[in-house]
Amino acid sequence: MLKRLGNMVILTVAISLLLLLIQLLIRVDSYFLSDPLVKMIQTMSLWKQGWATESILYPAKDMDPDFLLSPFNEGFVFLNNHRLIGQYPIALTFLYSLLGFLPFPILPYFNIIFLFVFLRLLTKNSIQFTTLILVSLGTVVFPLLIDFSENGPFILLTGYGYIFLMKAFLTDKKEDWILGNLFLGISLWFRLEGVLFFISIQIAIGFIHIFIKKEKILKSVHPVRYLLFAVILSLFLLWNTYSYSHPLGTRHLTNFGNSDRTIYDQLKIFLSMAFTFPRPNGWSLGFFLQSPIFIYSILKLRKTQIATNLNLLFHLLIVILYLLIAGLTSPNDGITLTGRYLVVIVFPLTFILNEQMNELKKNKWILYPIYTWMFLFSFLIIAIFYFSSIELKKLRKELKTFNSSLFVTTNELLSGGFGLELIDKKVICIRRDNLLDYFSTNLKKTSPKEFTILTIGKETNSNKEEKNLFNSLLVRSEQSGYNCVKEERTARILGRICTRKEN
Repeated sequence: MLKRLGNMVILTVAISLLLLLIQLLIRVDSYFLSDPLVKMIQTMSLWKQGWATESILYPAKDMDPDFLLSPFNEGFVFLNNHRLIGQYPIALTFLYSLLGFLPFPILPYFNIIFLFVFLRLLTKNSIQFTTLILVSLGTVVFPLLIDFSENGPFILLTGYGYIFLMKAFLTDKKEDWILGNLFLGISLWFRLEGVLFFISIQIAIGFIHIFIKKEKILKSVHPVRYLLFAVILSLFLLWNTYSYSHPLGTRHLTNFGNSDRTIYDQLKIFLSMAFTFPRPNGWSLGFFLQSPIFIYSILKLRKTQIATNLNLLFHLLIVILYLLIAGLTSPNDGITLTGRYLVVIVFPLTFILNEQMNELKKNKWILYPIYTWMFLFSFLIIAIFYFSSIELKKLRKELKTFNSSLFVTTNELLSGGFGLELIDKKVICIRRDNLLDYFSTNLKKTSPKEFTILTIGKETNSNKEEKNLFNSLLVRSEQSGYNCVKEERTARILGRICTRKEN
Protein backbone atom coordinates (compact mmCIF):
# COMPACT_ATOMS: atom_id res chain seq x y z
CA MET A 1 0.00 0.00 0.00
CA LEU A 2 2.76 2.43 1.00
CA LYS A 3 4.79 1.45 -2.07
CA ARG A 4 1.81 2.15 -4.35
CA LEU A 5 1.23 5.49 -2.65
CA GLY A 6 4.87 6.41 -3.08
CA ASN A 7 4.81 5.45 -6.76
CA MET A 8 1.68 7.54 -7.36
CA VAL A 9 3.27 10.57 -5.68
CA ILE A 10 6.41 10.19 -7.78
CA LEU A 11 4.30 9.87 -10.94
CA THR A 12 2.25 12.94 -10.03
CA VAL A 13 5.35 15.04 -9.43
CA ALA A 14 7.03 13.72 -12.60
CA ILE A 15 4.06 14.55 -14.86
CA SER A 16 3.72 18.00 -13.29
CA LEU A 17 7.43 18.71 -13.84
CA LEU A 18 7.08 17.47 -17.43
CA LEU A 19 4.47 20.16 -18.01
CA LEU A 20 6.82 22.77 -16.55
CA LEU A 21 9.67 21.54 -18.75
CA ILE A 22 7.51 21.79 -21.88
CA GLN A 23 6.33 25.26 -20.87
CA LEU A 24 9.95 26.37 -20.45
CA LEU A 25 10.85 24.83 -23.82
CA ILE A 26 7.98 26.66 -25.51
CA ARG A 27 8.64 29.79 -23.43
CA VAL A 28 5.01 30.35 -22.51
CA ASP A 29 6.08 33.55 -20.75
CA SER A 30 6.28 35.06 -24.24
CA TYR A 31 3.69 32.85 -25.96
CA PHE A 32 0.90 35.39 -26.17
CA LEU A 33 -1.06 35.41 -29.41
CA SER A 34 -4.75 35.02 -30.22
CA ASP A 35 -6.68 33.66 -27.18
CA PRO A 36 -3.87 33.80 -24.57
CA LEU A 37 -3.00 37.34 -25.64
CA VAL A 38 -6.51 38.71 -25.16
CA LYS A 39 -6.91 36.86 -21.85
CA MET A 40 -3.67 38.30 -20.49
CA ILE A 41 -4.41 41.82 -21.78
CA GLN A 42 -7.80 41.63 -20.05
CA THR A 43 -6.07 40.57 -16.83
CA MET A 44 -3.43 43.30 -17.03
CA SER A 45 -6.06 45.94 -17.82
CA LEU A 46 -8.13 44.94 -14.80
CA TRP A 47 -5.09 45.19 -12.52
CA LYS A 48 -3.78 48.47 -13.94
CA GLN A 49 -7.21 50.10 -13.63
CA GLY A 50 -7.63 48.99 -10.02
CA TRP A 51 -10.57 46.65 -10.81
CA ALA A 52 -12.69 49.72 -11.62
CA THR A 53 -13.64 48.54 -15.11
CA GLU A 54 -13.31 45.52 -17.41
CA SER A 55 -12.50 47.77 -20.35
CA ILE A 56 -9.31 46.78 -22.17
CA LEU A 57 -6.58 49.42 -22.06
CA TYR A 58 -6.27 50.64 -25.63
CA PRO A 59 -3.55 53.27 -26.22
CA ALA A 60 -4.76 53.91 -29.79
CA LYS A 61 -8.27 54.89 -28.70
CA ASP A 62 -7.84 58.43 -30.07
CA MET A 63 -7.28 56.93 -33.54
CA ASP A 64 -10.11 54.45 -33.09
CA PRO A 65 -12.87 55.91 -30.87
CA ASP A 66 -15.43 53.36 -32.13
CA PHE A 67 -13.11 50.37 -31.53
CA LEU A 68 -13.26 49.16 -35.12
CA LEU A 69 -9.50 48.82 -35.61
CA SER A 70 -8.56 46.74 -32.58
CA PRO A 71 -5.17 44.96 -32.91
CA PHE A 72 -6.68 41.80 -31.45
CA ASN A 73 -8.54 39.03 -33.21
CA GLU A 74 -11.85 40.55 -34.23
CA GLY A 75 -13.86 37.68 -32.78
CA PHE A 76 -12.27 37.96 -29.34
CA VAL A 77 -13.02 41.59 -28.45
CA PHE A 78 -16.11 43.72 -28.95
CA LEU A 79 -17.78 46.98 -28.00
CA ASN A 80 -20.18 46.67 -25.07
CA ASN A 81 -21.73 49.58 -23.19
CA HIS A 82 -19.14 51.96 -24.71
CA ARG A 83 -16.26 49.72 -23.58
CA LEU A 84 -13.84 47.58 -25.55
CA ILE A 85 -13.97 44.28 -23.67
CA GLY A 86 -12.75 40.75 -24.26
CA GLN A 87 -15.00 37.73 -24.49
CA TYR A 88 -13.21 35.85 -21.73
CA PRO A 89 -14.71 35.43 -18.24
CA ILE A 90 -14.32 37.89 -15.39
CA ALA A 91 -13.54 34.94 -13.09
CA LEU A 92 -10.33 34.25 -15.02
CA THR A 93 -9.17 37.85 -15.25
CA PHE A 94 -10.08 38.66 -11.65
CA LEU A 95 -8.38 35.54 -10.27
CA TYR A 96 -5.09 36.23 -12.03
CA SER A 97 -5.26 40.00 -11.54
CA LEU A 98 -4.93 39.31 -7.81
CA LEU A 99 -1.39 38.20 -8.67
CA GLY A 100 -0.65 41.47 -10.45
CA PHE A 101 2.21 42.18 -8.05
CA LEU A 102 4.09 39.42 -9.91
CA PRO A 103 5.42 39.77 -13.48
CA PHE A 104 2.42 38.97 -15.68
CA PRO A 105 4.35 36.81 -18.20
CA ILE A 106 5.10 34.16 -15.54
CA LEU A 107 1.43 33.51 -14.73
CA PRO A 108 1.04 30.62 -17.24
CA TYR A 109 3.57 28.65 -15.20
CA PHE A 110 1.01 28.44 -12.39
CA ASN A 111 -0.72 25.75 -14.47
CA ILE A 112 1.68 23.23 -12.93
CA ILE A 113 -0.27 23.69 -9.68
CA PHE A 114 -3.58 22.92 -11.40
CA LEU A 115 -2.14 19.80 -13.03
CA PHE A 116 -0.65 18.58 -9.75
CA VAL A 117 -3.95 19.00 -7.88
CA PHE A 118 -5.84 17.38 -10.79
CA LEU A 119 -3.60 14.31 -10.56
CA ARG A 120 -3.89 14.17 -6.78
CA LEU A 121 -7.67 14.32 -7.08
CA LEU A 122 -7.64 11.27 -9.33
CA THR A 123 -5.20 9.27 -7.21
CA LYS A 124 -7.22 9.96 -4.06
CA ASN A 125 -10.21 8.39 -5.81
CA SER A 126 -8.48 5.08 -6.52
CA ILE A 127 -7.43 5.75 -10.11
CA GLN A 128 -4.68 3.26 -10.89
CA PHE A 129 -1.19 3.92 -12.23
CA THR A 130 -1.77 3.13 -15.92
CA THR A 131 -5.06 5.01 -16.06
CA LEU A 132 -3.45 8.09 -14.52
CA ILE A 133 -0.72 8.16 -17.16
CA LEU A 134 -3.23 7.80 -20.00
CA VAL A 135 -5.62 10.43 -18.67
CA SER A 136 -2.90 12.98 -17.92
CA LEU A 137 -0.73 12.56 -21.02
CA GLY A 138 -3.09 11.06 -23.59
CA THR A 139 -6.08 13.39 -23.39
CA VAL A 140 -6.85 17.02 -24.11
CA VAL A 141 -6.12 17.92 -20.46
CA PHE A 142 -2.34 18.19 -20.79
CA PRO A 143 -2.20 20.50 -23.85
CA LEU A 144 -4.96 22.68 -22.39
CA LEU A 145 -2.66 23.49 -19.48
CA ILE A 146 0.32 24.61 -21.55
CA ASP A 147 -0.58 28.24 -22.21
CA PHE A 148 -2.48 30.94 -20.34
CA SER A 149 -6.20 30.20 -20.07
CA GLU A 150 -9.14 29.49 -17.78
CA ASN A 151 -8.79 25.74 -18.33
CA GLY A 152 -6.76 25.02 -15.20
CA PRO A 153 -9.22 26.34 -12.62
CA PHE A 154 -12.19 25.15 -14.70
CA ILE A 155 -10.95 21.56 -14.90
CA LEU A 156 -10.24 21.48 -11.16
CA LEU A 157 -13.59 22.97 -10.17
CA THR A 158 -15.58 20.61 -12.39
CA GLY A 159 -13.47 17.71 -11.15
CA TYR A 160 -14.13 18.41 -7.50
CA GLY A 161 -17.79 19.12 -8.25
CA TYR A 162 -18.09 15.80 -10.04
CA ILE A 163 -16.41 13.83 -7.27
CA PHE A 164 -18.61 15.32 -4.56
CA LEU A 165 -21.82 14.77 -6.54
CA MET A 166 -20.72 11.20 -7.23
CA LYS A 167 -20.28 10.71 -3.49
CA ALA A 168 -23.67 12.35 -2.88
CA PHE A 169 -25.22 9.93 -5.38
CA LEU A 170 -23.76 7.01 -3.42
CA THR A 171 -24.26 8.23 0.17
CA ASP A 172 -26.88 11.01 -0.06
CA LYS A 173 -24.88 13.06 2.44
CA LYS A 174 -25.94 16.68 2.66
CA GLU A 175 -22.38 18.03 2.76
CA ASP A 176 -21.49 16.22 -0.47
CA TRP A 177 -24.50 17.72 -2.26
CA ILE A 178 -23.54 21.18 -1.03
CA LEU A 179 -19.86 20.90 -2.00
CA GLY A 180 -20.71 19.44 -5.41
CA ASN A 181 -23.11 22.31 -6.05
CA LEU A 182 -20.54 24.83 -4.83
CA PHE A 183 -17.65 23.69 -7.02
CA LEU A 184 -19.75 23.29 -10.17
CA GLY A 185 -21.48 26.59 -9.45
CA ILE A 186 -18.16 28.41 -9.31
CA SER A 187 -16.97 26.60 -12.46
CA LEU A 188 -19.67 28.17 -14.62
CA TRP A 189 -18.05 31.56 -13.98
CA PHE A 190 -15.07 30.23 -15.96
CA ARG A 191 -16.89 28.36 -18.73
CA LEU A 192 -20.57 27.89 -19.56
CA GLU A 193 -19.96 24.16 -19.98
CA GLY A 194 -20.20 23.98 -16.18
CA VAL A 195 -23.97 24.44 -16.51
CA LEU A 196 -24.29 21.66 -19.08
CA PHE A 197 -22.21 19.33 -16.92
CA PHE A 198 -24.33 19.99 -13.83
CA ILE A 199 -27.54 19.36 -15.79
CA SER A 200 -26.14 16.09 -17.16
CA ILE A 201 -25.20 14.90 -13.67
CA GLN A 202 -28.58 15.80 -12.20
CA ILE A 203 -30.51 14.08 -15.00
CA ALA A 204 -28.39 10.94 -14.60
CA ILE A 205 -28.94 10.89 -10.83
CA GLY A 206 -32.67 11.51 -11.23
CA PHE A 207 -33.01 8.75 -13.83
CA ILE A 208 -31.27 6.16 -11.65
CA HIS A 209 -33.09 7.15 -8.47
CA ILE A 210 -36.57 7.25 -10.02
CA PHE A 211 -36.49 4.48 -12.64
CA ILE A 212 -34.02 2.02 -11.14
CA LYS A 213 -34.03 2.61 -7.40
CA LYS A 214 -37.76 3.48 -7.54
CA GLU A 215 -37.24 6.49 -5.32
CA LYS A 216 -40.11 8.94 -4.87
CA ILE A 217 -39.97 11.91 -7.22
CA LEU A 218 -40.29 14.41 -4.35
CA LYS A 219 -37.16 13.00 -2.73
CA SER A 220 -35.28 13.16 -6.03
CA VAL A 221 -36.01 16.87 -6.42
CA HIS A 222 -35.07 17.79 -2.85
CA PRO A 223 -33.69 21.38 -2.84
CA VAL A 224 -30.39 20.36 -1.23
CA ARG A 225 -29.48 18.61 -4.49
CA TYR A 226 -29.52 21.76 -6.61
CA LEU A 227 -30.39 24.87 -4.57
CA LEU A 228 -26.86 26.21 -4.02
CA PHE A 229 -26.02 25.77 -7.70
CA ALA A 230 -29.25 27.59 -8.61
CA VAL A 231 -28.28 30.48 -6.32
CA ILE A 232 -24.81 30.76 -7.86
CA LEU A 233 -26.30 30.50 -11.36
CA SER A 234 -28.77 33.28 -10.52
CA LEU A 235 -25.92 35.51 -9.31
CA PHE A 236 -24.05 34.73 -12.53
CA LEU A 237 -27.06 35.70 -14.67
CA LEU A 238 -27.66 38.89 -12.68
CA TRP A 239 -24.01 39.91 -12.95
CA ASN A 240 -23.99 39.35 -16.70
CA THR A 241 -27.24 41.27 -17.18
CA TYR A 242 -25.89 44.18 -15.16
CA SER A 243 -22.40 44.19 -16.69
CA TYR A 244 -23.04 43.16 -20.30
CA SER A 245 -26.81 43.58 -20.81
CA HIS A 246 -27.23 39.86 -21.44
CA PRO A 247 -27.71 37.13 -18.79
CA LEU A 248 -25.28 34.67 -20.41
CA GLY A 249 -22.47 37.20 -20.68
CA THR A 250 -19.59 37.80 -23.02
CA ARG A 251 -19.15 34.26 -24.37
CA HIS A 252 -22.77 34.19 -25.47
CA LEU A 253 -22.57 37.63 -27.09
CA THR A 254 -19.57 36.65 -29.20
CA ASN A 255 -20.36 32.99 -29.94
CA PHE A 256 -24.11 32.84 -30.45
CA GLY A 257 -24.41 35.53 -33.09
CA ASN A 258 -25.33 33.00 -35.79
CA SER A 259 -28.83 31.68 -35.12
CA ASP A 260 -29.28 30.29 -38.63
CA ARG A 261 -27.51 26.98 -38.05
CA THR A 262 -29.12 23.93 -39.64
CA ILE A 263 -29.17 20.40 -38.23
CA TYR A 264 -26.31 19.60 -40.59
CA ASP A 265 -24.30 22.57 -39.27
CA GLN A 266 -24.83 21.36 -35.70
CA LEU A 267 -23.82 17.84 -36.70
CA LYS A 268 -20.57 19.18 -38.18
CA ILE A 269 -19.86 21.03 -34.93
CA PHE A 270 -20.46 17.87 -32.90
CA LEU A 271 -18.26 15.72 -35.15
CA SER A 272 -15.54 18.34 -34.98
CA MET A 273 -15.62 18.39 -31.16
CA ALA A 274 -15.89 14.63 -30.70
CA PHE A 275 -13.77 13.32 -33.59
CA THR A 276 -12.68 15.54 -36.48
CA PHE A 277 -14.04 17.49 -39.42
CA PRO A 278 -12.35 19.38 -42.28
CA ARG A 279 -12.36 23.17 -42.12
CA PRO A 280 -10.65 25.86 -44.23
CA ASN A 281 -7.72 26.00 -41.76
CA GLY A 282 -7.31 22.22 -41.52
CA TRP A 283 -8.84 19.23 -39.79
CA SER A 284 -10.01 19.68 -36.22
CA LEU A 285 -8.54 17.67 -33.35
CA GLY A 286 -11.51 16.26 -31.47
CA PHE A 287 -11.71 14.66 -28.03
CA PHE A 288 -12.08 11.00 -29.02
CA LEU A 289 -9.69 11.32 -31.96
CA GLN A 290 -6.97 12.05 -29.43
CA SER A 291 -8.22 9.55 -26.82
CA PRO A 292 -9.84 6.55 -28.57
CA ILE A 293 -9.21 4.37 -25.52
CA PHE A 294 -12.35 5.84 -23.95
CA ILE A 295 -14.47 4.53 -26.82
CA TYR A 296 -12.75 1.16 -26.59
CA SER A 297 -13.42 0.95 -22.84
CA ILE A 298 -17.12 1.72 -23.38
CA LEU A 299 -17.44 -0.81 -26.20
CA LYS A 300 -15.98 -3.49 -23.94
CA LEU A 301 -18.62 -2.90 -21.26
CA ARG A 302 -20.92 -5.85 -20.70
CA LYS A 303 -24.65 -5.49 -20.11
CA THR A 304 -24.31 -7.31 -16.80
CA GLN A 305 -21.74 -4.76 -15.64
CA ILE A 306 -24.05 -1.85 -16.36
CA ALA A 307 -27.07 -3.59 -14.83
CA THR A 308 -25.33 -4.57 -11.60
CA ASN A 309 -22.98 -1.61 -11.10
CA LEU A 310 -25.01 1.57 -10.65
CA ASN A 311 -21.85 3.61 -10.18
CA LEU A 312 -20.70 2.55 -13.65
CA LEU A 313 -24.13 3.36 -15.06
CA PHE A 314 -23.91 6.79 -13.41
CA HIS A 315 -20.65 7.60 -15.25
CA LEU A 316 -21.91 6.22 -18.57
CA LEU A 317 -25.20 8.13 -18.47
CA ILE A 318 -23.39 11.40 -17.79
CA VAL A 319 -21.10 10.88 -20.78
CA ILE A 320 -24.06 10.18 -23.07
CA LEU A 321 -26.15 13.05 -21.72
CA TYR A 322 -23.33 15.58 -21.88
CA LEU A 323 -22.42 14.62 -25.45
CA LEU A 324 -26.07 15.02 -26.44
CA ILE A 325 -26.57 18.37 -24.70
CA ALA A 326 -23.23 19.83 -25.81
CA GLY A 327 -23.79 18.62 -29.36
CA LEU A 328 -27.18 20.33 -29.53
CA THR A 329 -26.19 23.62 -27.89
CA SER A 330 -22.59 24.35 -28.85
CA PRO A 331 -22.42 27.53 -30.97
CA ASN A 332 -19.10 26.63 -32.60
CA ASP A 333 -16.26 24.13 -32.45
CA GLY A 334 -13.34 26.45 -31.81
CA ILE A 335 -10.23 26.68 -33.95
CA THR A 336 -8.14 23.48 -33.91
CA LEU A 337 -8.03 21.76 -30.50
CA THR A 338 -11.80 21.25 -30.47
CA GLY A 339 -11.71 18.49 -27.85
CA ARG A 340 -11.53 21.21 -25.18
CA TYR A 341 -15.32 21.60 -25.30
CA LEU A 342 -15.73 18.04 -24.04
CA VAL A 343 -12.95 18.17 -21.45
CA VAL A 344 -15.36 17.78 -18.49
CA ILE A 345 -16.33 14.24 -19.52
CA VAL A 346 -12.75 13.19 -18.86
CA PHE A 347 -13.88 12.58 -15.27
CA PRO A 348 -16.69 10.04 -15.85
CA LEU A 349 -14.66 8.47 -18.66
CA THR A 350 -11.66 8.09 -16.35
CA PHE A 351 -13.73 6.08 -13.88
CA ILE A 352 -15.08 3.89 -16.69
CA LEU A 353 -11.56 3.34 -18.05
CA ASN A 354 -10.26 2.58 -14.57
CA GLU A 355 -12.98 -0.03 -14.10
CA GLN A 356 -12.19 -1.61 -17.48
CA MET A 357 -8.41 -1.40 -17.44
CA ASN A 358 -7.72 -4.96 -16.28
CA GLU A 359 -10.07 -6.30 -18.96
CA LEU A 360 -8.50 -4.13 -21.66
CA LYS A 361 -4.99 -5.32 -20.78
CA LYS A 362 -5.95 -8.83 -21.87
CA ASN A 363 -5.81 -7.78 -25.53
CA LYS A 364 -2.44 -6.06 -25.89
CA TRP A 365 -2.58 -6.16 -29.71
CA ILE A 366 -5.35 -3.57 -29.58
CA LEU A 367 -4.28 -1.73 -26.44
CA TYR A 368 -0.66 -0.95 -27.35
CA PRO A 369 -1.49 0.64 -30.73
CA ILE A 370 -4.05 2.81 -28.91
CA TYR A 371 -1.39 3.83 -26.36
CA THR A 372 0.99 4.70 -29.18
CA TRP A 373 -1.64 6.72 -31.03
CA MET A 374 -2.58 8.73 -27.93
CA PHE A 375 0.97 9.64 -26.98
CA LEU A 376 1.95 10.44 -30.58
CA PHE A 377 -1.12 12.65 -30.82
CA SER A 378 -0.13 14.52 -27.66
CA PHE A 379 3.41 14.85 -29.00
CA LEU A 380 2.00 16.31 -32.23
CA ILE A 381 0.02 18.95 -30.33
CA ILE A 382 3.07 19.87 -28.24
CA ALA A 383 5.16 20.06 -31.42
CA ILE A 384 2.60 22.47 -32.91
CA PHE A 385 2.96 24.64 -29.80
CA TYR A 386 6.75 24.49 -30.04
CA PHE A 387 7.10 25.36 -33.72
CA SER A 388 4.45 28.09 -33.53
CA SER A 389 6.35 29.60 -30.58
CA ILE A 390 9.53 29.64 -32.69
CA GLU A 391 7.71 31.46 -35.49
CA LEU A 392 6.21 33.89 -32.98
CA LYS A 393 9.68 34.68 -31.59
CA LYS A 394 10.96 35.37 -35.11
CA LEU A 395 8.00 37.66 -35.79
CA ARG A 396 8.53 39.55 -32.51
CA LYS A 397 12.23 39.97 -33.27
CA GLU A 398 11.42 41.50 -36.66
CA LEU A 399 8.73 43.78 -35.23
CA LYS A 400 11.22 45.16 -32.69
CA THR A 401 13.32 46.57 -35.54
CA PHE A 402 10.54 49.05 -36.33
CA ASN A 403 10.21 52.17 -34.21
CA SER A 404 7.14 54.38 -34.34
CA SER A 405 4.64 56.18 -32.13
CA LEU A 406 1.78 54.50 -34.06
CA PHE A 407 1.70 51.25 -36.01
CA VAL A 408 -0.95 50.51 -38.65
CA THR A 409 -1.04 46.85 -39.73
CA THR A 410 -2.94 45.05 -42.46
CA ASN A 411 -3.60 41.81 -40.56
CA GLU A 412 -4.18 40.56 -37.03
CA LEU A 413 -1.06 38.38 -37.04
CA LEU A 414 1.17 41.44 -37.29
CA SER A 415 -0.80 43.54 -34.82
CA GLY A 416 -1.11 40.65 -32.36
CA GLY A 417 2.60 39.97 -32.80
CA PHE A 418 3.36 42.93 -30.54
CA GLY A 419 2.10 40.75 -27.69
CA LEU A 420 1.80 42.25 -24.22
CA GLU A 421 3.34 45.50 -25.50
CA LEU A 422 -0.15 46.28 -26.79
CA ILE A 423 -1.01 47.42 -23.27
CA ASP A 424 1.26 50.47 -23.84
CA LYS A 425 1.93 50.65 -27.58
CA LYS A 426 -0.34 52.31 -30.14
CA VAL A 427 -1.25 49.65 -32.72
CA ILE A 428 -4.30 49.46 -34.96
CA CYS A 429 -5.32 46.94 -37.61
CA ILE A 430 -7.00 47.84 -40.92
CA ARG A 431 -8.22 44.37 -41.79
CA ARG A 432 -10.78 45.25 -44.50
CA ASP A 433 -11.31 47.80 -47.26
CA ASN A 434 -14.50 49.10 -45.66
CA LEU A 435 -12.43 50.49 -42.76
CA LEU A 436 -10.36 52.81 -44.96
CA ASP A 437 -12.78 55.74 -44.78
CA TYR A 438 -12.98 55.44 -41.01
CA PHE A 439 -9.18 55.37 -40.81
CA SER A 440 -8.81 58.42 -43.05
CA THR A 441 -11.36 60.41 -41.05
CA ASN A 442 -9.63 59.75 -37.73
CA LEU A 443 -6.18 60.26 -39.22
CA LYS A 444 -7.18 63.79 -40.22
CA LYS A 445 -8.73 64.44 -36.80
CA THR A 446 -5.75 63.29 -34.74
CA SER A 447 -3.03 64.25 -37.22
CA PRO A 448 -0.13 62.30 -35.66
CA LYS A 449 3.35 63.53 -36.55
CA GLU A 450 4.30 60.13 -37.98
CA PHE A 451 3.18 56.51 -38.14
CA THR A 452 4.33 53.26 -39.74
CA ILE A 453 2.26 50.99 -41.96
CA LEU A 454 3.22 47.31 -41.71
CA THR A 455 2.29 44.45 -44.02
CA ILE A 456 3.60 41.07 -45.12
CA GLY A 457 6.65 41.66 -47.31
CA LYS A 458 6.28 38.88 -49.86
CA GLU A 459 3.38 38.99 -52.27
CA THR A 460 1.68 35.67 -53.00
CA ASN A 461 -1.60 34.56 -54.55
CA SER A 462 -3.09 34.21 -51.08
CA ASN A 463 -2.33 37.76 -49.92
CA LYS A 464 -3.08 39.81 -53.03
CA GLU A 465 -6.08 41.43 -51.35
CA GLU A 466 -3.91 42.40 -48.39
CA LYS A 467 -1.34 43.95 -50.73
CA ASN A 468 -4.10 45.95 -52.40
CA LEU A 469 -5.24 47.07 -48.96
CA PHE A 470 -1.67 48.15 -48.13
CA ASN A 471 -1.47 50.20 -51.32
CA SER A 472 -4.86 51.77 -50.57
CA LEU A 473 -3.59 52.74 -47.11
CA LEU A 474 -0.60 54.46 -48.69
CA VAL A 475 -2.87 56.38 -51.06
CA ARG A 476 -5.25 57.42 -48.25
CA SER A 477 -2.32 58.51 -46.10
CA GLU A 478 -0.88 60.60 -48.94
CA GLN A 479 -4.30 62.19 -49.48
CA SER A 480 -4.46 63.02 -45.77
CA GLY A 481 -1.23 65.01 -45.95
CA TYR A 482 1.48 62.42 -45.29
CA ASN A 483 4.63 61.44 -47.11
CA CYS A 484 5.02 57.63 -47.08
CA VAL A 485 8.11 57.20 -49.25
CA LYS A 486 10.60 55.89 -46.67
CA GLU A 487 10.63 52.10 -46.61
CA GLU A 488 11.98 49.57 -44.11
CA ARG A 489 12.12 45.81 -44.56
CA THR A 490 12.85 42.69 -42.58
CA ALA A 491 12.78 39.08 -43.75
CA ARG A 492 8.98 38.94 -43.71
CA ILE A 493 7.68 42.42 -42.98
CA LEU A 494 7.45 45.51 -45.17
CA GLY A 495 7.07 48.86 -43.47
CA ARG A 496 6.38 52.34 -44.82
CA ILE A 497 7.08 55.30 -42.55
CA CYS A 498 4.57 58.09 -43.06
CA THR A 499 5.47 61.60 -41.89
CA ARG A 500 3.20 64.61 -41.88
CA LYS A 501 3.96 67.09 -44.67
CA GLU A 502 4.86 70.56 -43.52
CA ASN A 503 2.58 73.26 -44.87
